[in-house]
Amino acid sequence: MAFTLGLLRRRCRLWGRKRGLAVLMVAMVGTALAATYLRHLAQQRGVKEQPPCTVTQEQRRGLYLLLAAVSALLTRLSITHFLCFDSLWGAVHESGPLPWDPHAHLCALNEKVSRHEEAELLRAFRRRGLALEYSSAEGQYTIRNSSSALGTFEAPTVRVVLFEEDERVQMLRRVGWRRRLLPPDCDAHPSLQCFPPNLAASPLPIRPFGPLSLPAPREDIDLLKFHYPETWWRPLQPHC
Repeated sequence: MAFTLGLLRRRCRLWGRKRGLAVLMVAMVGTALAATYLRHLAQQRGVKEQPPCTVTQEQRRGLYLLLAAVSALLTRLSITHFLCFDSLWGAVHESGPLPWDPHAHLCALNEKVSRHEEAELLRAFRRRGLALEYSSAEGQYTIRNSSSALGTFEAPTVRVVLFEEDERVQMLRRVGWRRRLLPPDCDAHPSLQCFPPNLAASPLPIRPFGPLSLPAPREDIDLLKFHYPETWWRPLQPHC
């Protein structure tokens, strides 16, 4: 009797293992079939699979054309502008955009921008086939190509962030109504994104940015220290 019970227990354990293995195999097959089916649907819909943090050559070419047009127009309008934020980091470390970033950042002096009526700016950009959108909360223009057609890929943009000098602290601080509510204390309020006016004093140096040559701050590393006070000495990590 003991032998029979032991044999039954071994058979039950063996059957349980086989059943667990079978369930696992079914799940794996099901997952593979589901992935194949999703790829098939994507191909039928014309959706291109793109690895994360990848910028296509088409996106990169579009960014260079857009950035060149924006910088030329800002120069014609006598608006002081220069590479900043992630684009400045890319210019310093990559001599161009960060490998994973399809967009670009410029900073501009609000004093020069405010000399132009909003309607004048809109017309100037529209005549060059560019769409201009302003966020009064963030103090930032977002510029894109009106006729950009990159299929399923994200179209490049140029973000122009506005700064103006606050004489109370003798620093340039970012505009936008969200920040106007804050007291002029750059150390207590990092979101003001302050930096010294001398970094944006004309004439500005020119720095390579891929095939382009664009204005840059007078001391690029110093501006990066203000942009990224806690991490400026470390390689910038992808945020895509």
